[in-house]
Amino acid sequence: MNVRIVYGSLTGNTRRVAEAIGKELAVLPRAAKEPQSLEGGDLLFLGSGVYGGRPAGAVRRLLNAATSLAGVKVALFGTYGGTPNQLDWMARAVQEKGGEVLGRFSCKGRDWFVLGLVARGHPSAADLSAAAAFARQARERAGQAKRE
Repeated sequence: MNVRIVYGSLTGNTRRVAEAIGKELAVLPRAAKEPQSLEGGDLLFLGSGVYGGRPAGAVRRLLNAATSLAGVKVALFGTYGGTPNQLDWMARAVQEKGGEVLGRFSCKGRDWFVLGLVARGHPSAADLSAAAAFARQARERAGQAKRE
C-alpha cells in the first residue's frame, strides 16, 4: 500500500503529529511547502494547523492544485488552539476533488501567538500516542476498502 503523509505546520505542532504518524507507519512525512502532488497513491494522511479557521496556505495550495483525488483514501489530522475548523475546510476540498475521507484526528497544540501560554505541553505524549493509534486504524480501513 502506497502511504503518504503531507502536513502544513507553522509552529511545529502539526509536524510533531505528522512525525508520530510517520513513525507508526514507517513513512517519512513531507512538508506541504515542498513541491509535490496530492494525486495518486492509496492512502494520504493530510494535516495542518488552523490559521484563521483554515489550513495552512501550503496545504490550501496543494488541495486547490489537485485536479482529482478519485480513488485516494484521505485521513485528515491537525492541531488547534481554539477549534479544529481547518479539518472541515480540508474535508470539503478533498471530497470536491473526489477523494474519500476515512477519518479525522485533532489535538490541542501550543499556541505561539499568545507567547506559548495556551495549551502548554501539547501535543502531549498522550496526544501523539492517540495520533499513532489513528494512523493504524486509518491504514486498516484503507486496506479493507482496497480488498473489497
